[in-house]
Amino acid sequence: MPGAPSRRPGLFMVGLDGAMIGRITLTRATGHIRQAAGKAELGNLFLPQAWGYGYAAEACAAALDRFAGALPGEPVVLATQTANVRSMRLAAKLGFIEVERFEAYGAEQWLGEWSSLTPSD
Repeated sequence: MPGAPSRRPGLFMVGLDGAMIGRITLTRATGHIRQAAGKAELGNLFLPQAWGYGYAAEACAAALDRFAGALPGEPVVLATQTANVRSMRLAAKLGFIEVERFEAYGAEQWLGEWSSLTPSD
């Protein structure tokens, strides 16, 4: 991620033993969720066999650290369904703070915000 991130600050592939097991994205939200429009949004997608080992937490934390180094203090948002317990737990572990809950895509959604200026546990 050389220089200051623009619309697509980062796309990171996560590998284990030479195989891709997931990806982390940091993108400028394009309005798929109105509440996140224009903000940097963190996303992750991992193969089911990689779930539960902490790979997502480690990779997301590294991407956020890199983002904070390039754009200190700029907030990052994360949206997930409240029914997605693992994603909600990951958001809390990374230090995202709830901004709001809303209905979209036929389910209750959760929007959290993270900033490198906000101390996390």
